[in-house]
Amino acid sequence: MTHKLRELILLRHAKSDWKDDQHSDIERPISAKGKKQATKIAKWLQDNALLPDLILVSPAKRAQQTFRRICKECPSEAMTIDALYLAELETLKQILASAKQSQRVMIIGHNPGLEALYRFLLHENNAPGTQLFPTASIAHFILPSSWQQLESGDGKLQQFIRPKDIINA
Repeated sequence: MTHKLRELILLRHAKSDWKDDQHSDIERPISAKGKKQATKIAKWLQDNALLPDLILVSPAKRAQQTFRRICKECPSEAMTIDALYLAELETLKQILASAKQSQRVMIIGHNPGLEALYRFLLHENNAPGTQLFPTASIAHFILPSSWQQLESGDGKLQQFIRPKDIINA
């Protein structure tokens, strides 16, 4: 029996708008800068043939708006998962375990959970002093064949892309 490797794309939501204090955290929209970031990342994903089979999205408005800009014409299956809102590492691992048949999964979520999953997959426990996962950044991993049995250090980072790293988008 052949074991296919799987791919995981972690995408932190685009920059949110802090100008209007009338919104609760979950209702905070993306800003004008966030719209540009998400559009840039969407083009990069298409140009690099990295559109996922399954997209798991936080219910937060900023994550939903990021998703809509990333996947205007996505052939992917998408699911909003309430538990992704501010999810911690163990919750993210449980959510991934439910993605049984998908070969390439994208999670659109939040820090500090995405950063914790990133560090878990790379087996990096010591956090640097700078923010690792700026808004609208992507971490693309190759993982073993099973989503259900992820261990620390199982991820092989293929690339880490921030919107400012993308030229000519």
